[in-house]
Amino acid sequence: MLINEIPNDCLLAIFDYMVDLADLISCYKVCVKWSHLIAKRTKKVKYLLDQRGYSSDAVYYPRPCLFDATYLSKLFTNLTIADLSIKLNFEVENVIQFVTKQKCLKGLINPLDEPIEKYCDNLEMLSVDDFNPNNLRNGSSIKQLEIFSYRLEHLKRDVHLFPNLERLKIKIIVPDNPYDGPVLEKLKILEMAFRRPCNNIFYGFQLMDFCPNLQSAHILMCADTWVFDETLKHNSLQDLVLQFYGYENDNWNNLKRLFMKYPNLKHLSLRCRQVITDSHIEQLVRILPNLVLLDVSECQEVTQRAADYVKDYCKGYGRSIKFYYNGNHTEIKSYRPQLFSERELLTRGFDFMKNCFFRDHIHLSLFLIPIDY
Repeated sequence: MLINEIPNDCLLAIFDYMVDLADLISCYKVCVKWSHLIAKRTKKVKYLLDQRGYSSDAVYYPRPCLFDATYLSKLFTNLTIADLSIKLNFEVENVIQFVTKQKCLKGLINPLDEPIEKYCDNLEMLSVDDFNPNNLRNGSSIKQLEIFSYRLEHLKRDVHLFPNLERLKIKIIVPDNPYDGPVLEKLKILEMAFRRPCNNIFYGFQLMDFCPNLQSAHILMCADTWVFDETLKHNSLQDLVLQFYGYENDNWNNLKRLFMKYPNLKHLSLRCRQVITDSHIEQLVRILPNLVLLDVSECQEVTQRAADYVKDYCKGYGRSIKFYYNGNHTEIKSYRPQLFSERELLTRGFDFMKNCFFRDHIHLSLFLIPIDY
C-alpha cells in the first residue's frame, strides 16, 4: 500500500504522535492532503515549547528551528502558551505577526531583548529577562510574573499595574532597598532569589509583610544580613522554603525570631548545611504549633536523635509531623521523582506543595498552569 492510500483517520492518528515542530512543518509541505491533516492535528495544540515532556497537547522544538510565521500562523491557532526560545531563528516581524494572531494566548516566555509581550492582549502569565511594565497592554490580566533581574524599588513602582498578581518569581542580583510600596493583596506565591554576596541586605521577609494573603514562599538568599520586623505576625503563610546560598553564618536566634512571625506555618524546608542542629529541631516543633512537615534533609548536623525526639514529642502531644533529615532523605524522592530532575518549564496545577516545595530554586517552573487550561 502506498502511504497516500492510508485512510485519513489513520494518518491523523500517526500525526498525533508527532511532537517535533520541524517534523510537522515538513509534513505540512508534502501535499494538499497532508497539509489539511497536519493543520487539523495542530489545531489541538495548546503549548509551543522548547522542552519536551509537559503534555500530549504540546509541540516542541528540541533543536534550532526556523521560525516561519506563514506556516506557524496556519498551523497553530489555539495556543495557550508560547515559548520564544533562542533556538528559534526568526525575524522580529515574523514573531509579531504570529503572536498577534493568537487570540487564545495566555502565557508568553520571552527571553529575548525584543518586548514581544506588547503585542499580546490578554496575557495572564509572563516570563521575561528584561521587564518593562509599559510594554504590557493589559497589566490587570497578569496573574503570574517571572522576571530574571528585578529590584524591590522597581516592584514598588510597578505593582499597582498588576492588581490581580497571584504568583511572583523574581531574581535580584544587585543591591536593593526596603520595599514600602502598595500592598500585594492577591499574591499567594512568592519565589525570590537574592544572589548578591558581600555586605548586602536581604529585604524579602520585609516584602512578605506587604502580602497579607501570601500562602507560600520559596526563598534563596546569598546575603550576610537579612532584616524583618518580628513584631508583625503573618497569619496566612503556610509553606516556607529557605535555601541559603553561600552564607552559613546566620545564627539560630535570627531564624527562631523569624519563625515566630509565622504562627500558622504548616510546611517548612530549611536548606542550610551547618546552621541547624538537633537541639534546634527540638525548639522548632515547639515554636510552630501547626507544623505537619519539616524538611531538614540538607542540614548535616541533624541526626537520628532529632528524629527520635520529633517522634516522641508528637506521641506525647498528639501531633503528627512528617520529618525528613539526612537519615531518611531518600524517602523524599518517592514523593514525585520528576521534582529532582531538571527544571520543567511548565507544571500542571497552581499548587505550591505539589510542584514547588521539594524543588531547588533553580528548578522552579516558569508557570504553574491552572488545571482548566
